[in-house]
Amino acid sequence: MNIEIHVIQNFAPSCLNRDDTNTPKDCVFGGVRRARISSQCIKRAIRTSRVFQAELRDFLANRSLRFPEQVRRSLVKMGVSEETARAAAAELQKIAMKEKGEGEEPAKVKSKKDSSEVIALRTPQMIFFGAEEVEECARLIKELLDSGAEPRDLLKSILDKRRKHIPFPVPKSADIALFGRMVTSDAFIGVDAACQVAHAISTHRVDIDFDFYTAVDDLQPREEAGAGMMGMTGYNSACFYRFAVLDLDQLEENLCGDKELARRTAEAFLRSAINSVPSGRQTTFAAYNPPSLIFAVVREDGSWNLANAFEKPVRATGEMGIVDASILSLDDHYGKLKGVYGTRGLVREYHVVLGDGSELKNLGTNARDLETLIHGVMGAIQSAA
Repeated sequence: MNIEIHVIQNFAPSCLNRDDTNTPKDCVFGGVRRARISSQCIKRAIRTSRVFQAELRDFLANRSLRFPEQVRRSLVKMGVSEETARAAAAELQKIAMKEKGEGEEPAKVKSKKDSSEVIALRTPQMIFFGAEEVEECARLIKELLDSGAEPRDLLKSILDKRRKHIPFPVPKSADIALFGRMVTSDAFIGVDAACQVAHAISTHRVDIDFDFYTAVDDLQPREEAGAGMMGMTGYNSACFYRFAVLDLDQLEENLCGDKELARRTAEAFLRSAINSVPSGRQTTFAAYNPPSLIFAVVREDGSWNLANAFEKPVRATGEMGIVDASILSLDDHYGKLKGVYGTRGLVREYHVVLGDGSELKNLGTNARDLETLIHGVMGAIQSAA
């Protein structure tokens, strides 16, 4: 069973997601330039949101280069000396190679205690890992150390012990279950993502604007003219269509069959996907604008991305602004899709819109408020299970 989330959200001037030129990301869709927020940016905003973190704080993982460092800390807690723990953990830098073959030179960083360089206990590629994987790795190392193994031989010993790979347990992690894990290392088990998140695109044509700014040196003598510094930053203002879909069966499988945790994760994802906003340049722009439309669909399988509702960019006309025009375009496009492809497999549809929503004909039940929509979706899931 799948949950679709469709959102129309208009942001004030902002730079929520930057590219390598330090300007807002964009793309061409329907032959015109659109504002864009990448799926990676949206997923991070969901995963780090207060709602998601608070609801699932006991079932969250970390995405980091610092797996060896976490193992080192666990070994020290188990009674292994600092020197031995560091030497053992240093070998773990080889378990997450970018490509097969020899490892890269370990990174060096400055010690905070003095000016000497120390070897940073990091892997060449980022790994999404859970606490149980850290503890299992530390336990294996401690077991080998107690049996007399040398730190430099630990990785080979673990590989031999585990028949040439290290199948750490699949972490019971809500965020890994949702967003998946792709690694090139045999040490970590890959996880298929239970959710897919589309790049958000503007429903209309957008151009990038630039803000020229200066900063005043508070201690600059009055007789000296000019600013302490100056610069330019890109920004835009856009009404976005956002789309995400959650595969509940895959989510439950990724959480080792834990139905209650899957339900909690699904609800936390639903709330966070609706409410979370990317943090890019928010101290400068404060573009905290809630959605104008939330449309949720529960299906037995499959999903529809409704971005083609905006293949022809919407325009403000007369008294109708871009937000209302976007909502009506979405409603019309969805109605056309149902007319052609039918409603087989459709379980429930709910929407919430700013205003009375009387002009909407195809988006299912008007839930009136967010809590009613969420309770309706979760109730539909439970009834259909």
